[in-house]
Amino acid sequence: MLSTALIILPVFLIILAGYGSRKAGLLGEQASSELNRFVVWLALPCLMFDVVATTDWQAVWHPGFVAASVVGSFAAFILGLIVGKVRGLNLADMSVDGLNASYSNSAYVGFPLMFLLFGEASRPFVVIAAALTLMCLFAASIILIEFAQHSGQRGHVVATKVGKSMLRNPIVMSPLAGFGWWMTGIPLPQPVNTFVSLLGGAASPAALVAIGLFLAARPLREAVTNPFVLTLTAIKLVAHPALTALLAIYILHLPHEIAVMAIIMAALPTGTGPFMVAEFYARDGKVTSGSILLSTTISVLTIAAALAWLGHSAP
Repeated sequence: MLSTALIILPVFLIILAGYGSRKAGLLGEQASSELNRFVVWLALPCLMFDVVATTDWQAVWHPGFVAASVVGSFAAFILGLIVGKVRGLNLADMSVDGLNASYSNSAYVGFPLMFLLFGEASRPFVVIAAALTLMCLFAASIILIEFAQHSGQRGHVVATKVGKSMLRNPIVMSPLAGFGWWMTGIPLPQPVNTFVSLLGGAASPAALVAIGLFLAARPLREAVTNPFVLTLTAIKLVAHPALTALLAIYILHLPHEIAVMAIIMAALPTGTGPFMVAEFYARDGKVTSGSILLSTTISVLTIAAALAWLGHSAP
């Protein structure tokens, strides 16, 4: 329990740094929006390109792990859409709730936590889960938002506009570009590799600071006591790993350690991706910020409980 808490603690400290900077007047009212633009247009695309372009997919690909991760995540995504529908939201805002319920903090929390729990053997599986989260869930959410923004027009017109918007969206195109580069079999030139690694490494910390800045302008108590925040957090921390466990253990019959890794990746708290999407498309970020904050706090307990149930301990 203490080890898990220490792994997640830096997430709170970075959010707190952004929160304190705004409260102290070190950063202005537009800092959150501008910092998020940096993440969406520069840092996150570099991270996604780097992960996809430099991973040996033939060596690390495990179909059962992929199936459990993707199906479990999309099941949670659909539950999030239902919550958004109950809230009376339009399709664009519903898709953000879908991310709130399904988008695991694979990169920032997943890598160190999984290394602590499973050792070096976890690295390829974390890469797969992170890439799937970035590519599949982001793409699904953005497609729904684009369709919502162009609704009421003829089908072929909507499809054309959505296609053009997707081609201009850095979050969608960067992993596709990375996969295209990987297909060539050519290693990234060292200057390019260093460039994308440095900028990509700034994505999660910058997004966490942006969340702190955003929260500083809003009542924290209102965010974390919102019934929809509580519902989305429950889906993310309980329903998502439970659905993944059903798939991994009882349907796909994955080897025990691979099944446990899939379940723990699903049990991670909500990542910063939904906040980036909400800011990029100017959606309301109050529930999103509350979901990230509350799920990150409670995940110390829920991940420890999941590990105890699965009978796994750190090596």
